[in-house]
Amino acid sequence: MKKERNQFKIGIMLGIFVGIAWGLDGVLMGRVGQNTLFSDAGYALSKGISKLSFEFSPLVTAFFHESFCFVWVALFLMFRKQLKQIFYLLFKTKKGKATAIAALVGSPIGMSAYLLGIKYASAPYASSISVIYPGIGALLSYFILKEKLSLHAIIGIAISLTGSFMLGFNPSGNVPDTFAKGVLFAVVAVFGWAMEGVMIGFAMKHIEGEDEVEATPQQLLCLRYFISMISYAVIVVPIIKGYPMVSEIVSQGLVFKYAGIAALGALTYLCWYKAVDLIGAAMGTALNSTAALWTIIFSAVLFQNKITGNLVFWGIVIVLGVFIFAIKPKAFVKNKDGKYGGIKKC
Repeated sequence: MKKERNQFKIGIMLGIFVGIAWGLDGVLMGRVGQNTLFSDAGYALSKGISKLSFEFSPLVTAFFHESFCFVWVALFLMFRKQLKQIFYLLFKTKKGKATAIAALVGSPIGMSAYLLGIKYASAPYASSISVIYPGIGALLSYFILKEKLSLHAIIGIAISLTGSFMLGFNPSGNVPDTFAKGVLFAVVAVFGWAMEGVMIGFAMKHIEGEDEVEATPQQLLCLRYFISMISYAVIVVPIIKGYPMVSEIVSQGLVFKYAGIAALGALTYLCWYKAVDLIGAAMGTALNSTAALWTIIFSAVLFQNKITGNLVFWGIVIVLGVFIFAIKPKAFVKNKDGKYGGIKKC
């Protein structure tokens, strides 16, 4: 009993850390995105950077973020002598291939749109809107995979969607002129990440004959980052003519900032998987959603960004909705054994 309580406490602390770290990740990416290279078109053009790559500079920064995330997670798996497993999963198993296909939706689409949302609408708004993706994923699963939705899940989704709607269509304070464009990109990120989960769920539900295939969440995460890195390098960056900007980022030393932020991002995911193992996916997802509030806090404390009451209020509403969606009511009711009924390990 004592061991379970200690594991639960560790899981909660890790879940809280995940929310803090992901919120800080978004704020730092947004801050680096204010560099002259990304904000001054004249300066960028003088460095041989095209208008297209300047307009979509977050796609170049996403390339660095995802690539360094792959490096850090790969080093983690190399230390545990598990790195070669990701290539076995990719080339020899259907589950690995399904994860790779889903990654193309979740990362080049989802992550790129999220960073574009940060650029055009600011990190607090983009983050607050993006955290509703688990609820959207549940709705898509209901229609596509015919999975059931409980009453508390429907209520939670409705609340979080209301909060997102109010943030997106009723902003307050001095929002940028590109705010509407940023909100649109944040919504695209939501659907990208939600569809990634649905695609993996569909694949795992219909793939047969691979019950013996074992893969840890960390290995699947590394595979996801690997596919993301390759897709950015081979497809996304060339399409937007972004390699001159890549070169400039390296020459200016900004690459080291992205390496540091990516280390935080990779650590976030690794801790999230451990938290899910200790306290369950529901509570882990709920605590992860607090990133929306931490983004608001870090924006104000670290960079003195003005935070309005409207943003804080609806940000809290969104997080509350995710909590209601993710956690069953009986999670807060003790059973006969003195345990809380809704907290289960995956």
